[in-house]
Amino acid sequence: MAEPLSVSVVVPTYRRPQYVRQCLEHLGRLRTAPLEVLVVDASPDEETRAVVDAFPGVRYLRNELGAGSTPESRGIGVDAARGDVVAFVDDDAYVDEEWLDEITGPYADARVVGVGGRIVNGDPGEERRGLNRIGRLLPDGRLLGNFTADPGRVVAVDHFLGANMSFRRRAILDVGGVHGGYPAPCVCEESDIALRQRALGRRLVFNPRAVVRHVSAPYSIRGDRFDRRWHFIACRNQAAMLVRIFGPASGYPRAYAITTARRSGRSIRAALRDLVRSRPHAGSVRKLGGSVSRAAIELSGVAVGLVAGVRARRAERPSGAD
Repeated sequence: MAEPLSVSVVVPTYRRPQYVRQCLEHLGRLRTAPLEVLVVDASPDEETRAVVDAFPGVRYLRNELGAGSTPESRGIGVDAARGDVVAFVDDDAYVDEEWLDEITGPYADARVVGVGGRIVNGDPGEERRGLNRIGRLLPDGRLLGNFTADPGRVVAVDHFLGANMSFRRRAILDVGGVHGGYPAPCVCEESDIALRQRALGRRLVFNPRAVVRHVSAPYSIRGDRFDRRWHFIACRNQAAMLVRIFGPASGYPRAYAITTARRSGRSIRAALRDLVRSRPHAGSVRKLGGSVSRAAIELSGVAVGLVAGVRARRAERPSGAD
């Protein structure tokens, strides 16, 4: 009988000491304890260190890059980890008592290199949304999440949400570790880790019984979660990720650019129809202006991302490689 896998839990954080405290309290109540817990802090102050010092056995690591460097924090955690499996939990995601047992259970299948779990946000009906479309990479380059869904069984997926995911440590190292260069937290950087595994044909699964309760703490950096700046970064990071992983000549980056352009075109045409059909007024004019503005933001984000992806791919690959 194979020995149980050891697990290192990595918690990246930036200026959320009160959430880190609750996160560590929940990790301390796990039915099965991990080998270690590592908090990787990019904050400019010592508040989080003071919190971690109150939890014996939890290791505190520094990320001196500051805001917007979540993948680099993950990488620092992976480099320091000693476990067979590295599990990532957000600082505002609180694990259930059985979480570690459920996140490691599917690794009994030697083909599995990554396991993700379910996010509970507390929204009515969230467990039924997207049951057949969890963690998918679509042919047009879009990513589907639906990580609040509960299909009642372990299912194969293409990617995870960073608040609740794990990988065999050797699998992360096989692809060069955690790759940075994704501005802003939780915008494709966690998908990069998973999709690099899928690009090699490796198996990732989603176990809905591995639950974390996500309280969605506010961001301590400039910009709201879904303002125009975030739309630009989301398109930029998505386009860059697809190029970095699958190559500029693959179908994914091209399909994603076309899909974004078509979606923008539909939005503008709909706003124009509303303007023509009704007597022009301030509301319809603002709607058209908003559609044009958002289209410009998203398309410019895709364009910047494609260039950034090409540059990053060249830097990541050996000289002379495609």
